[in-house]
Amino acid sequence: MAWGATVVATGSPARHEQLRALGAIPVAYGEGLLERLREAAPDGVTVALDCAGTDEALDTSLALVADRGRVATIVRGPDAADYGIRAFSGGSPTPLTEQENAWRIAALAATVELIARGDFVIDLGPQFALADAAKAHELVETGKAGGKIVLIP
Repeated sequence: MAWGATVVATGSPARHEQLRALGAIPVAYGEGLLERLREAAPDGVTVALDCAGTDEALDTSLALVADRGRVATIVRGPDAADYGIRAFSGGSPTPLTEQENAWRIAALAATVELIARGDFVIDLGPQFALADAAKAHELVETGKAGGKIVLIP
């Protein structure tokens, strides 16, 4: 895995091969998630990044990572502070520190480099007219979008 990290990623079983190809250890979300994650990472988890925003994702992250300062979300900004974790987007009312902004800038540069090399790809799903956003949301709810949905104004 990049930068020497061991990455455990949650996803639907249909996405597990893709997660393996990216170098991650795939784990199915849903009932029993905490136990499956502990099995996948028997030496423990030192950092968790919530990209889902579900209560299950946050509760599991908090159960796995002893230091809440090493748990972050990009989704649950409005209530991240209630959990004692940091939000890097998602509507957080707490501004990022100078160091956190520097990390975001560095992450953006690293992401652009990975995209340019072809090592990072965003899977795009179907496109919808903005007026059909409700239909797009319904598709997301089914978990069968097949990638990120694009809304066209």
